Amino acid sequence: MINTYNIYKLKFSEMKQLLEKLESVGLIEQKTQIYDNYEMTFYFSEKVEGNDVWWHETYKDFLTSQNNSPKNIFHFGLLICKNEDDPEEIYAVSLGKSHFYLAKFIEPNFGINLAVRMGDEKTTILKKSRYFTGTKRHEVSSYENFNINSYESGESVEHLKIKASNCDIWGDKNIIFADSVQLNVNKSPSELAQILNEISDTLVTEEVIKLPKLEPVTDPKLITELDSQIMDYLQEDVSVGIEEIHVSGINISFRFNEYNYELIYRKERKQLAKLELGNSFDTSIISSFIKEHDVRNIDDLHVKFKIEESGRFTQPLKEILDFCTSFEEAQYFLKCGKWFKFNETFTAYLKKSLEQIPLITGQDLIEEDYSAWKISKESQIDNDEDVANKLTYREYYFNENLSINHGYTLLDRQLKAIQSLDAKGKNYKVEVADLFKNNEIISVKISEKPQDLIYNIEQSKGAVELIKQGIIQFEDKLESAALWLVLEKPVSSLLEINSIQFLLAVDSWKKRVEFFGLKPQIYISKHIKN
Repeated sequence: MINTYNIYKLKFSEMKQLLEKLESVGLIEQKTQIYDNYEMTFYFSEKVEGNDVWWHETYKDFLTSQNNSPKNIFHFGLLICKNEDDPEEIYAVSLGKSHFYLAKFIEPNFGINLAVRMGDEKTTILKKSRYFTGTKRHEVSSYENFNINSYESGESVEHLKIKASNCDIWGDKNIIFADSVQLNVNKSPSELAQILNEISDTLVTEEVIKLPKLEPVTDPKLITELDSQIMDYLQEDVSVGIEEIHVSGINISFRFNEYNYELIYRKERKQLAKLELGNSFDTSIISSFIKEHDVRNIDDLHVKFKIEESGRFTQPLKEILDFCTSFEEAQYFLKCGKWFKFNETFTAYLKKSLEQIPLITGQDLIEEDYSAWKISKESQIDNDEDVANKLTYREYYFNENLSINHGYTLLDRQLKAIQSLDAKGKNYKVEVADLFKNNEIISVKISEKPQDLIYNIEQSKGAVELIKQGIIQFEDKLESAALWLVLEKPVSSLLEINSIQFLLAVDSWKKRVEFFGLKPQIYISKHIKN
């Protein structure tokens, strides 16, 4: 008989808290059985009161009997398996909605860590990924034929549906890997110990799939610092969203608006304030609530849900936020209330993508020459002499010099009009690029600051989109888009610019340029000040 097992790996240090949680949600301890080297204890929801049918009130006029309000009853269970040879090795098999209560007590990415050691990568038929670069945050992809190592830079895989490389051990059915692993095998619960022993043995082997993925953050001080950043952003009402797609165990869940939410502020189980949010999250309302009640700790905020399949339950706000941040040149993601950062494979794919961009040495900018030009031009302006314009900033000098001496067409400050979204409003003015030559538009930036370079990158990306979508009329043939970076420190590789935000921005720009069928290039010039 084929049985389905959704298996989690539990944290030994959290077992006391887990058992308290099980009792609080109505999971009552049942029998304990010994099979091979595993002690297995079953927990079952003996008494379930049932949940209101959320649509009953709306449609009750269509029902023959309107006397009783019906209840939906959903039982759930959990099998905890302790390895008697290694007491700190504990697994759990979740049944029904038990996985809702396990998030704090499991080894995150357990399933993915198993997948990279036992999976047959070419059999991938489903993949859910998270992204840091570009406008895309999540993506669920299905495949007929998967190309090995065909992961994108900026991608982190957190859900896989593939087959095992060794069918004799794991069977020939598809297996789902995420925080947990779901297996369909011809084994009864009394034979489950064989599977768990195989899992334990596999977890200590070398990885066979090089997967870009998130790794958990374990440093308590770093976690505190990252938590404080969430509160700062929530109070400013910026850059914080609600996780629309998330993985719970092996389940890919999508949030919909039929839920009703209530925001709760409590400390040490004492409720201090609450706020009805309706069927949607408005971060501006949450921000006002935080300020009004002077909430300092993200762990003091909770959200109460009402979902038909699961009834009423409460989750920490931190577990449902979609938030990423940078700290000390590293990128961190909040996932199900826990902090993660990208692994080395993610960095390797990013590096590979960036190295594909041609890097061309360009004309140097000599500060002494610019100063002389600026003094001369300012003198001409002061004396009301005939000059083409009154622009004296450094980038204009650099662009004009390339135009006069190297055959570039000067586009700096040549603005294109775009129709305003407001019919009565004035047209927008957009600078397409700084230079044009050989069917290539070029955006120039003279700066050492990553934020300045990133701003220039976003301008270039926006200009490409406006041209290729026909919003801006650009009469010349366009084959390439380029960035021209003028830096004080000479670099032979983009990776020498020590800013992950900058590198991710360049990679996002590269993808967008290539999406429109253009060739991306980068020019590097040295800014010689002395």
